[in-house]
Amino acid sequence: MRRHGLAYIAAILLSSAANAQDGPIRIDQHGDKSQVANNVLQAGTLEALTDNFMAQMLRIGVTGTVSQSGANAINSVQYDGDLDRVVQHFNGTQSINNTLALGVVDVSGSVSQTGTNIANSTRSVTLNFANQTLGIDAKQLVDNSAEFGILFGSVTQSGRNIANNAVADLAIGTASQLFPTGAEQRVDNRLELAAMSAIASAVSQRGENFGNIMISDEVDQVTRNFAGEQIVHNVVHLADGAPGTIEQYGINVANMITSSKIGSLSQTSTGRQEVINEVFDAQNTLLTGGNITQSSDNYVNLIVLTAPADGGSNAIISVDQSANYPQDASGNGAHSQTGNALTVNR
Repeated sequence: MRRHGLAYIAAILLSSAANAQDGPIRIDQHGDKSQVANNVLQAGTLEALTDNFMAQMLRIGVTGTVSQSGANAINSVQYDGDLDRVVQHFNGTQSINNTLALGVVDVSGSVSQTGTNIANSTRSVTLNFANQTLGIDAKQLVDNSAEFGILFGSVTQSGRNIANNAVADLAIGTASQLFPTGAEQRVDNRLELAAMSAIASAVSQRGENFGNIMISDEVDQVTRNFAGEQIVHNVVHLADGAPGTIEQYGINVANMITSSKIGSLSQTSTGRQEVINEVFDAQNTLLTGGNITQSSDNYVNLIVLTAPADGGSNAIISVDQSANYPQDASGNGAHSQTGNALTVNR
């Protein structure tokens, strides 16, 4: 596995320095390089599955449990106290690539591939001022890919991207979050079986993208713009044999705020959200229904009002929301598309 870890070190040093200060705590974090995590296990690609191999199928190897995971984090602050100012800018690439090429291996146990990217994240008790910005070239990418000869066991593939995440236990003052055109969050999960799958086999694919997220009991003034792309693509290619269960799910969330009291909120969304769930048979025909469960959720400009920590509130909330935002989903199942929504949990 290869990872550039400078961003981890910078975040730890800044957090330690913040704890040692006596005055207002102000933190500036900037990153424009790449973080890469690569996990590759290759024992033969599907291209090696010739008729000669199929004739010797009973002599192929057998593997039990295989796990691949990767994680990248940049511009991260966690402080058990009050923060006066946090500025976080990221214009690089976070990439996780988990690859299993086991074309000559029979999988009887469990296989897991996971990846998580986090950029521009802060957590504290209170936060007076925050500015979180992704650059136009910023990307968060998770790519899980697996190729097997025969599957008797289970395969789990999951990816999560989080960008511009501000959390304060009590209050956030003035804050802005920017996710511009050109910035991208993407999760790709791909499974391909060359020979067959058993009825007992189980496949789970999940992708999650979160951009411009804010959570606090009280929020005073917030301005947010989301103009980038959030994409989840889950795909399974089956060969011969009756497949077991297949579950595919994707969720994209842009411009979400959870609070009990909001003074002024302005948020605009002009980007794109898409979840693609696909299962193909050996003839490349799209399969749906039966033992295949496909679902997705796309949320943009979502406000969740919670119960105030100090009791009821009759304060007026000023909200200005605009969403010119394509939301797409494919697959036969439960799909939700939500924009400019208010949910009250009181």
